[in-house]
Amino acid sequence: MIQLVEKMNCTGCGACAFVCASKSIIMKADSVGQVYPVINTDSCIECASCVNVCPVFNPAEKYKPLKAYAAWSNNNQERVTSASGGIAVEIYKEALLEGYQTAGAVMNEDFTVTFSLTDQVEQLSEFKNSKYVFSDMYELFPKLKAWLRGGGKAVVIGLPCQIAALRNLFKNHINLLLVDLVCHGSTPYSYLYQHVTAIEKRCGAIAKRVLFRDPYFATHTFTFTLYNSENKRFYAKRTKHGDSYQYGYHRWISYRENCYHCHFACSQRVGDITLCDYTGLGSLLPANYGHHDVSCILINSTKGGFFIDTLIDKKRIVAEERPLQEPLESNAQLQRPTPKTSLRLEFEKNIRRADGDFERAIKPLVRKWLLRNYVCSLVVLPWKVIKIIVKQSGFMTCK
Repeated sequence: MIQLVEKMNCTGCGACAFVCASKSIIMKADSVGQVYPVINTDSCIECASCVNVCPVFNPAEKYKPLKAYAAWSNNNQERVTSASGGIAVEIYKEALLEGYQTAGAVMNEDFTVTFSLTDQVEQLSEFKNSKYVFSDMYELFPKLKAWLRGGGKAVVIGLPCQIAALRNLFKNHINLLLVDLVCHGSTPYSYLYQHVTAIEKRCGAIAKRVLFRDPYFATHTFTFTLYNSENKRFYAKRTKHGDSYQYGYHRWISYRENCYHCHFACSQRVGDITLCDYTGLGSLLPANYGHHDVSCILINSTKGGFFIDTLIDKKRIVAEERPLQEPLESNAQLQRPTPKTSLRLEFEKNIRRADGDFERAIKPLVRKWLLRNYVCSLVVLPWKVIKIIVKQSGFMTCK
């Protein structure tokens, strides 16, 4: 009997279901909302196509980065409305000019996130900004296969586990440019749905749009916002102010189980290009600009290097070559998976006891965290007051 990868390592990429000749595999959420493949043993013909394509059982080819850039879009509007430097949207725009179709993650009306394939520049805005929730490529696979088979070119930007699945499905297809995003983890969709529903009930409003890094508050503040049908914001809260969803995500608590055992959180990359926020900018070589709204680009293949060179030559982006070790040594996700903390272990117990109820499971952890922060602020307050008084009095200590 065919045995799929164990749940602790399964990314939910769906490649196994796509290649199943007898259509015996479906993707199904478990009791806490994590999506996994399920085999119908009655119809399975044991061809092993699912096992052979699995990027965990059969690791996709990885590349050692060749160059690193600090970069941002030359279009200021694209830059300020993107998660970091706006490089992804510039890749998409250039790809469309070159006759590519582009694929990226789109948030739907029910706040699920799926991948869309398009040749329309108007749709690129839907690909922009971070989406901190599980996304699926299930509908993309057949569309991409048909497009490539017909001689078309495509660029796909996604998480490393998703890009690894595409690498296994389509090998090193000459017409396929793959871009992976450095990732901390992926949160089950059910958690987001429950969080939004709870806020809607408290606020007496219906959400039509969700942003995890709202540009209105500057994307580097990671402000979670909800907007109604009239595009009026009725909720805005940061992690440090107690938004439970952002707290779970940014404190490494609420990811899928496989994220804590990620096979792709390493310096060798599955994409032709890697994109991320530029953590550690200036740590090895001085930079005369800050790291906010700046992307890190890692060039991992000749194909990827040629495409980025085109963006530079056409002045779509500003790019400064940086020491390769600077991002590799500064970004933990380029070295190892997100670690399991004691808070994560406590959350695992809570979510099972709460039968998958995210708010019930996470709120006790948030309350303890806020209380601890409040106590710490009281402890350091006298020292802050003294520092202000000393500064205003002009008192200087002798060295």
